[in-house]
Amino acid sequence: MEEDIRKLLEKNYALSKETYRMVKNIRSYTRWQRFWGWVKFIIIVLPIILAIVYLPAILKDLTQKYQELLRGGNASAIQNIINGENGIDTKNLSPEIQKYLK
Repeated sequence: MEEDIRKLLEKNYALSKETYRMVKNIRSYTRWQRFWGWVKFIIIVLPIILAIVYLPAILKDLTQKYQELLRGGNASAIQNIINGENGIDTKNLSPEIQKYLK
């Protein structure tokens, strides 16, 4: 009887060790999954937040310049582009294109 109990205790101890090892692996796996979940969340949400904050100002400037160009061929807006006041550097253009700008 005592030997049966001892065998059962040894078997129970071996199973407990195996269960502990498995739980340890599962716990490590869930930690990494939680970490990568946050990383994915930040990768998705951070650009959205930055777009909400900065994109309206950028789009406002672009739409204003575009509207100036569309208003019946506004000569002053076109002249500003030719003069390089809107960020276009005409000095680096080829001579063929520069002769049309004069």
